[in-house]
Amino acid sequence: MVRQEGGRWDVGAEGNTVYLERISEGDERIFDDLLSPQEARQLAGLLTKYADKADEADESDDKSEDSDDKSKDSGDKSKDSDDKDDSGDEDEDSDDEDSDNNDDGDSDNEDEDSDDQKDSDDDKSG
Repeated sequence: MVRQEGGRWDVGAEGNTVYLERISEGDERIFDDLLSPQEARQLAGLLTKYADKADEADESDDKSEDSDDKSKDSGDKSKDSDDKDDSGDEDEDSDDEDSDNNDDGDSDNEDEDSDDQKDSDDDKSG
């Protein structure tokens, strides 16, 4: 049995079933259920999965609080870096346009190369 603030969970086995009870601080039964062993394993897996997610969220909250503290210390530096990021976005867009044009040219060159290879193959065989 686990006794914590807010009540406790009682878990046990009776025959080929697992019983699960939630008991309030005032020793009132809030919830009870009988589970097959397979259902109990599935429930345990789900509880573990979501407990891990909750831990990860808590850790990321702690990290974000730390980074918030650091960003407050840096002050204007973050504003300057935001301005730099915006100008970089414009450059990236123009690069994308250039790269599209280059791709078209490359595909034409590949066709020419393949024709040249066919010609050289014909020369070797003839």
